[in-house]
Amino acid sequence: MPRLPVILVGIATSLIPPILCLAQVESGRIVGTVTDPNKAIIPGATVAVTNQATHETTRVTTNGDGDYTVTPLNPGVYGVNISAPGFQTAQIEKLEVQVNQSVRADVQLQIGSTATTVEVTAAAPLLNTEQGSLGTVVTNKEIVNLPLNGRSFYDLAKLTPGAATLPGGGNLLRIRANYISGTAISGVRGSQTAFLLDGVDVTDHHQGGTLIQTSIDGLQEFSVMQNAYSGEFGSAGGILNMSTKSGTDQFHGGLFEFLRNDKLDARNFFSPKRDVLKRNQFGGDLGGPLPLPGFLGGKGKTFFFVDYEGMRQRAGLVLTSIVPTAAMKQGNFSASGLNTIYDPLSTANGTRTAFAGNIIPSNRFSPQALFFNQFVPDPNIGARTFSWAPSQPLDTDQFTIRGDHTFGQKHRLFIRWSWDDYRESDPNAYPALGYADLRTRAQNVVAGLTSSFTPNIVNEAIFSWMPQWIDLQAFGQGTNFNQQAGITGFEGLERPGVAGSFPDFNWSGYTTPLSNGTTSSGLVGSAFDQRPKTQDFTVVQGIDNVTWIKGPHVLKFGTEIRYWQPLFTDSSNYQGLWSFTGAMTQNPAKTAGSGDAFADWMLGFPFSSSRAYPANWFGGYANYFHFFAQDDFKVSNRLTLNVGLRYEYSPWMQGYRNQLGTFNGTLAQPIIVASNTNQVDLSSQYAAPTAYNLFGKYIQTSHQAGLPLSITYPDNNQWAPRFGFAWRPFGEKTVLRGGYGMFYEMENTDGRVNRNILPYLFSETVFATANTVPNRTLANFFLGQPLGSSVSNPNMNPTYTHLNRGRDQHWNFGIQQQLAQDSVLQIDYVGNHGTHLNSTNPFNDPAPAAGAIQARRPYPIWGVMSYFSQDMSSDYDALQVKLEKRFGSGLWYLLSYTYSKSLVIQDTPAAGGDFYFEKARASYDIPQNLALNVGYELPFGKGKPFLSNAGRFTQALLGGWQAQGILILRSGQPFTATISRDVANTGISGQRP
Repeated sequence: MPRLPVILVGIATSLIPPILCLAQVESGRIVGTVTDPNKAIIPGATVAVTNQATHETTRVTTNGDGDYTVTPLNPGVYGVNISAPGFQTAQIEKLEVQVNQSVRADVQLQIGSTATTVEVTAAAPLLNTEQGSLGTVVTNKEIVNLPLNGRSFYDLAKLTPGAATLPGGGNLLRIRANYISGTAISGVRGSQTAFLLDGVDVTDHHQGGTLIQTSIDGLQEFSVMQNAYSGEFGSAGGILNMSTKSGTDQFHGGLFEFLRNDKLDARNFFSPKRDVLKRNQFGGDLGGPLPLPGFLGGKGKTFFFVDYEGMRQRAGLVLTSIVPTAAMKQGNFSASGLNTIYDPLSTANGTRTAFAGNIIPSNRFSPQALFFNQFVPDPNIGARTFSWAPSQPLDTDQFTIRGDHTFGQKHRLFIRWSWDDYRESDPNAYPALGYADLRTRAQNVVAGLTSSFTPNIVNEAIFSWMPQWIDLQAFGQGTNFNQQAGITGFEGLERPGVAGSFPDFNWSGYTTPLSNGTTSSGLVGSAFDQRPKTQDFTVVQGIDNVTWIKGPHVLKFGTEIRYWQPLFTDSSNYQGLWSFTGAMTQNPAKTAGSGDAFADWMLGFPFSSSRAYPANWFGGYANYFHFFAQDDFKVSNRLTLNVGLRYEYSPWMQGYRNQLGTFNGTLAQPIIVASNTNQVDLSSQYAAPTAYNLFGKYIQTSHQAGLPLSITYPDNNQWAPRFGFAWRPFGEKTVLRGGYGMFYEMENTDGRVNRNILPYLFSETVFATANTVPNRTLANFFLGQPLGSSVSNPNMNPTYTHLNRGRDQHWNFGIQQQLAQDSVLQIDYVGNHGTHLNSTNPFNDPAPAAGAIQARRPYPIWGVMSYFSQDMSSDYDALQVKLEKRFGSGLWYLLSYTYSKSLVIQDTPAAGGDFYFEKARASYDIPQNLALNVGYELPFGKGKPFLSNAGRFTQALLGGWQAQGILILRSGQPFTATISRDVANTGISGQRP
């Protein structure tokens, strides 16, 4: 298994002494203005902000304009104490600071002695008076109390305006659906939604979602940032920003058990009994002070928090297949409604002779088909349907350990270790094939330090290391079924250490569901993503930010360095992908009503078969360097400007062991693969020696062609200006907000570095001749020839040498209006425009015409070829409305409504690669979306209208109850009609009418 290069470890280690740096990115701040009774400013006033949980205090003084800023502050509840000579001391007992938000607390001091303290009432702020960006914060109370299915924090994103949540899927593994996020936020594709945990990026840029999970009981707050106009943030899509809990100066803990089963569920219409569902989620948390020796600070300086959550789930699936009957498995196709089957060995003069009685003689049965028939179930519903409801086991364990320590008054350190283990078994539609087993393990180690060098200069730094490992064991892995059945042509194609697994036999007309929600046909084994494969990801991230408060300016400068290495192995088609279509038992003279795919199977005459070398380690790696400067400028007490500039140097990934290439049809050697010499590394893939022996005359190296090792030149123009404003022209209850920003997208790992070019990817598909006496059988379809003997027009997916990074421009303008002390209405126009978005561009498809397809291709010696490109664009316009009522009178709610339109130039063109014919509604376009989160404390128990004076037993039984719910109503998604036939005669499937 590949490991992180030693040189990187050395570099990472060398970064630690200067910064030890690296600590939590700013979570929030308190800002305000201090005035006297005549509203004259008071410079030099002392502002002390105390964390109510840990009693840590930060002190600043007001500047010449009477303004103050206290930053950075972790999410939580704070007390604020403001004093100045000649004035009474003002005290705000509780002020809540939320993740990545500025809280305004303006205070008017009364004349008198500083020994006199006056309590000032300050409710949690409803209006965002300091930022032009949009977002929604979900507090810890809401996180824990909301009825989230499966207790997944992904569901919290559905509550924000502009969120369009789609089903998971479309990734390489097609599994872990509950871990995959398909949430497109404000018109940006869900693949660009980023996830931050304690300031570090935990996004899975391969499948979507996060590389690691954490329990919702361990989260302090959760914020959905729709468009972050601070230069500090770099994601092109929305950002789900989470912060973990830290310990307090008192011990707190709890245990929980959530049980859900099938007792109250309805029966699936197609299942003979109720689906099985038994889900147990259990765990607990504990936090508090951690006494350390005096030389480390003593009492009240160190705190810990630990949480654990486990899940044991057994969920029922309903897998319904169209299968052959017991009689058909004996060669008997005489039942009513079946096609007439013809003997392929009788082919002569363009016709065939039908089998007598539509029955295949037993001496004609294929021994290989009979061997595999033991895995094919008989119908149990009706004449041709088999259905079963297997249990799908899913077990998870995850924990987080966090420690916080204060060194004196100027330095705060936190260390966190998160660990996640996921185990899933996916059943086959045919019970005899058993299960495919998935195992995922990830962890995240974070260390951070916040240092106050002066009252006005604060440094934040953080270092993060995050590995993830995924392993998929296929159906029947470890058994060589081909060898047992007597099928030849696949010798030596197993990946070392994997051995065999079950092949795939597709029978046209025999539908088979897959556990990932898609469908196939026939006896499905290890293909369709249920094949042996592994993923090994490593992310190392370092961040250092400096905040400088200078007069009315809060200046912030920062740097991020990131190493990203996604690696994979795969075993696609290494045991065979077979197609039985019915063509071999059709009558060429009269195809209608003749032929059956399973009859072809019983005779052992496939229509086609594919085989391939398994993939050794492939993937890529890259180093990213990002810089930003941000100025939050308080122009006046009513106007704040957010001005920032970000620069990202994100070179395109280099291929692991240089498995990357491009294509230039004007050259005699059109295939150019990465290498720093004139030699191609033929040891990097099992397929490479054979492929190079056949096609090496067409291949040269990037060193010979004068191209970089990454093949694609870096985009050095990733400048990202940001601007936002918050203005209160009409008083304290109305805020006008808006802004503009440029953002750049991350590279998709399922693209350039997916070994999609010769000689690293090599497979072949061989077809039998349908209307002649067949000579290719299931036992010896490849006629004893090795892999490569039938490859004449290989397919490839090269990359361009010049690509721009995908960029998204965001803008918004809106109004916030406080309606009452605890409620606020927000209305915004939100838009964005994306250009140079990642896509594919087919360039070897023929124009629609009659005649042989291959001869009409632009490059006839090659097959289907598509560039990984950046040609897609998108547009989004929306009206977004949010009505929020904070807790009061026992009722709270959050109502979000979006009316929008998302347009894209599609990434799968069907008109010869011309994207400009492809403008249409995006797949994630949901014109109307309404989300309501509501909670209500029932009026029973102490302090309530009813049963306030009841006894302890009654109070315990009936008091303290609350009801909460989530309601989501939305429009449907676009649907594109396609046809299965190749009416244009271009070799392209899925053509539109």
